[in-house]
Amino acid sequence: MKNLDLYFVDRIPSKKYSMSLSGKLEAFVGNYFVSGAGAPDELIYTVYYDNTIDYYYNAVECKEENLIAYVTADYQYAFVLETMLKKFYEDTREYNMNMIPVRSFDEQEFYVENTKKLPDFMSNIRWINDDFLNDDQIEFDYEAFELIDSGIDYLNPAHFSIKNLINYIKFEELGNKG
Repeated sequence: MKNLDLYFVDRIPSKKYSMSLSGKLEAFVGNYFVSGAGAPDELIYTVYYDNTIDYYYNAVECKEENLIAYVTADYQYAFVLETMLKKFYEDTREYNMNMIPVRSFDEQEFYVENTKKLPDFMSNIRWINDDFLNDDQIEFDYEAFELIDSGIDYLNPAHFSIKNLINYIKFEELGNKG
């Protein structure tokens, strides 16, 4: 398990990039598509990549096997598949993003220790450690159970996947717009 807290440093993204991330990746580098770029109030962009197409004539499909990264709208953080980390870093170097390597977006490989010191894009997440539900050795938490039983959305700080994290953020984002 990786402690996600350790990746959040006070690192300011570069303000000297030549154009938007989507403009650079889609028009100049090629074989990329940045979903969500340009949408008002979007917190996270989804980045797809396909090196098998001729990007001059074809668009990169938004499908699971092409998903390689999630980037915060302020270009400060990027969750990137380890297999694409080097290429993505080289293609986005001028943005000075903090790259967070991910083995799989579906694998629960992360945890957080201090939920109070997370970056802004994670500030509205409700954290509840629900491990007591499946482990008789952990004291039953009646308060947490009451919240869970009410049907609220939450993430377990002890283990979650990046897909869980992104889906929570995007769902909350949609809920706050309506």
